[in-house]
Amino acid sequence: MNMDIYSATPPVAKKHRKYSKEFKLSIVNACKNPNTSIASVALQHSINANLVSRWIRIFSHHDGAVQDPTHVNPAFIALPYTAAISQPIDERITLCITVPHTNNDIQLKWQTSEIPALAELLKALAT
Repeated sequence: MNMDIYSATPPVAKKHRKYSKEFKLSIVNACKNPNTSIASVALQHSINANLVSRWIRIFSHHDGAVQDPTHVNPAFIALPYTAAISQPIDERITLCITVPHTNNDIQLKWQTSEIPALAELLKALAT
């Protein structure tokens, strides 16, 4: 019996690469450029994008780095609001809605006084 298949050498494990702090900082700074994605920078340097993301988190935590203002999420700004004056709906007005269907369009004519029932019908048609 041939034992060559069983005596094969195990595959060589990949070496764990180590990067200098300066190199990591240069990669992190390259990711801060507008219109530059983390993935594109990682691909250019043959590095895993998840590793680059980790470096960004580490350097922003430990160095107390402030985010670039172009990357800051906008804050909520409360604006003064004046409610619209509600005018009574003329219940004699008829709505006409056309719903596209596979063979023919469905045309609905509905009184504005029955809008809640129309909403229920449209929900049923959508399912």
